[in-house]
Amino acid sequence: MKQHTGKKNFLRGELLEKARRYCAYRERCTRETEEKLFNLGADPSQIKSLIKELEKEGFIDNMRFARVFAQGKFQNNQWGRNKIASELSMRNIPPENIDAALEQIDLSVYEQTLQQIIERKMQALKGETPYVAEGKTADHCIRKGYEPDLVWRLIKKKITKNT
Repeated sequence: MKQHTGKKNFLRGELLEKARRYCAYRERCTRETEEKLFNLGADPSQIKSLIKELEKEGFIDNMRFARVFAQGKFQNNQWGRNKIASELSMRNIPPENIDAALEQIDLSVYEQTLQQIIERKMQALKGETPYVAEGKTADHCIRKGYEPDLVWRLIKKKITKNT
């Protein structure tokens, strides 16, 4: 990271207070907080010490962030595990935290949600041939982050149920 020029030089205490407020507003991961501090003009050595202090005080907890993020994206956006894992990985969340966050998603609820997405998409594609509708539905679900083998299994299950 390169030091910003033209930014107000905040004292360490001011940076820490701004970071505390930033983290208290909603759950944040280390990377988001580092970027915020960098944008405020903190230098890399300051950022490192401020992050350690914020972690010690409980303002930053990547495991907690991963759990909240995974649950929120699944419930609110109906994202699949692949997309959630990818987004967490881009935020430099450790793989063990990602795995733990994904494990909290109930498999039966996960499959029910995917089934509902499949049904809605197939309904929207009623005018298409079954082959095209299946392909477009699978593509839609896979883009939302659901596992291709699970998507196809549930699509085939729906087709055999309807015939």
